[in-house]
Amino acid sequence: MDQFWTLLGPLALALGLGLLVGAEREWQGKPAGMRTHALIAVGACLFVLAGRYGFDAVPGTPGVDPARIAAQVVTGVGFLGAGVIFFHRNLVYGMTTAASIWSTTAIAIACAAGLPWAAVAVAVMHLVVVAGLAPVERAISRRVKHTGRLHVRYTTSAALTEVLSACTAKGFSVTEIDGEDGDGDGTERSTDLVLTGRGSVRDLTERLSAEEGIVSVTFREDPGA
Repeated sequence: MDQFWTLLGPLALALGLGLLVGAEREWQGKPAGMRTHALIAVGACLFVLAGRYGFDAVPGTPGVDPARIAAQVVTGVGFLGAGVIFFHRNLVYGMTTAASIWSTTAIAIACAAGLPWAAVAVAVMHLVVVAGLAPVERAISRRVKHTGRLHVRYTTSAALTEVLSACTAKGFSVTEIDGEDGDGDGTERSTDLVLTGRGSVRDLTERLSAEEGIVSVTFREDPGA
């Protein structure tokens, strides 16, 4: 019975902390949520507990090398975390989710290694960093330097004038304007603008998308800038 509670305690703590971290990712609408983080935490914790108590070199004594199991867990979770990272239009997505999975694994290993307060402290730090710094990141993103190409489809000349005005208002300079291309019936035209400056691309595209006469707006970052 003593061994039962010795094993159940770390597993329950790992489960609870994994759910806590996963709840934050669920709240943010990320792909790896409560179930994913809970399963990772319980699995990682059990692997290390198996290394500590499941392979007795001498009957009645803990395993002689639980660190070997922990090292293999870290390696395996590295592959799992890499699976949630993807690259699209010169932007990297999923890095925070992958780091969250990796951090949850470390928390679970600490639970299994007999360091419950360290596990709780890291879980709290994780939430402070991921949730607490989000407003700071948003504030910084509004002043990040961008250089790229803005593709606009529109139906009136006034709409193109509004695009130029909005770019200036949002902190961007238009360094180049490509020639206009029209569709077959002449109702829509498109052009590319090369922008550079410090501002929020998201705010700019949202404003332009809401303007009358503008059909679509896309921005592609210049990876060599």
